[in-house]
Amino acid sequence: MLPITEPSHDVAARDRGDTVLALIAAVSMLAFAWAGFQSAEWIRERFLLSDRAAVASEQSLKLAAEADRFEERDTNLFVEWLIAIDAGNPQTAEIVFDLFRSPLKEFVRTVDVDEQGLPTESIYESVEYDVLDLREQSAALDRESNEQSSASRKASDIAARYGGLGILFAAALASSGVATRFGLRVRRPLIIVTAGLLTVGLVAMAITPFTMLT
Repeated sequence: MLPITEPSHDVAARDRGDTVLALIAAVSMLAFAWAGFQSAEWIRERFLLSDRAAVASEQSLKLAAEADRFEERDTNLFVEWLIAIDAGNPQTAEIVFDLFRSPLKEFVRTVDVDEQGLPTESIYESVEYDVLDLREQSAALDRESNEQSSASRKASDIAARYGGLGILFAAALASSGVATRFGLRVRRPLIIVTAGLLTVGLVAMAITPFTMLT
């Protein structure tokens, strides 16, 4: 009894299918590794940006608190000094003046005064008042913190995108392995579906830097 053999065209088709599946598996494996690497890198970037945002926010709050403390002290002493001047009590005014911080003393020494000796301008109009500088620095750090937080969220989205692509490539890799166990009739549609998954994933991965980093 002669052994049953496959038709030559079926053997050739199976060989071509094996070659295609091997190629799909190799590309899927490389793409899976690259997606995993990119996901890990963007997760690391997210944590770095998040840490920078936290540091900037903490510094901003410290400067704002320092500005509030200086402003409260300066305002209270300045009001007491004005009351003493207005009441014609130079001794009390001198005592209060000695308690002034240097920026406030400099303001009082250089500002224009009226006939009663009271300043004609607000200290907030003085470019030398350090509280204004502290508030500007605090605002700048707050903006930096918001920018870093926004960048951290974007990095998280990119990491998630690469993670999802990694799952897709893993599915393509598994599908290419399963397809080898079936005959030509089942194998052909599996190859088409697997190749389609791989193509979609590769295109998505190729455009990710352009669509998510802009």
